[in-house]
Amino acid sequence: MDLAVCGQAVMEEVQLMSRSYHEPVEVRLGRAAEHGVRVETALPAGVAGLSEGTGALVSEDPQVPAVFLWRGRLHLVQAVLGQWSLRVAWWRPEDRGGPMTTGRDRSELGDGSELGDGSDLGDGPGQEELERVVWRVEAGPGRLAGTGVYDLVQGERWWLERVAD
Repeated sequence: MDLAVCGQAVMEEVQLMSRSYHEPVEVRLGRAAEHGVRVETALPAGVAGLSEGTGALVSEDPQVPAVFLWRGRLHLVQAVLGQWSLRVAWWRPEDRGGPMTTGRDRSELGDGSELGDGSDLGDGPGQEELERVVWRVEAGPGRLAGTGVYDLVQGERWWLERVAD
């Protein structure tokens, strides 16, 4: 095999590297156009927001994740690359639970006030929730910093499932 071709294959493999985190994040939704978020996928009708003046459904400027706080850093969403529903494996307690929060995580986060909503993180979505929404977004810790691809899962609480950079 040609060394240049082998090197290129290794570089492509490194570029497609992703890591799973399953950590709680705080997400703020906003209108895509208002926050400068590109929407590069067709979003379901339920994502459309209501017009402030008329109350009619507006699909041209949907509510999307605009910013999220992860590990103390604010990440600005630049693009929504995809959005889909994820069925929960109801027969597996670890899948029903959403992001698992260990005692160490709880002590680091205190009572949840650092997340801005004052709620307890708990063990994720309840048993009755059988579907979650996954948002694949391109984001970074600032407009000039490098970006990565983040999978944000929306249940009773938000969490970061995967990062590809």
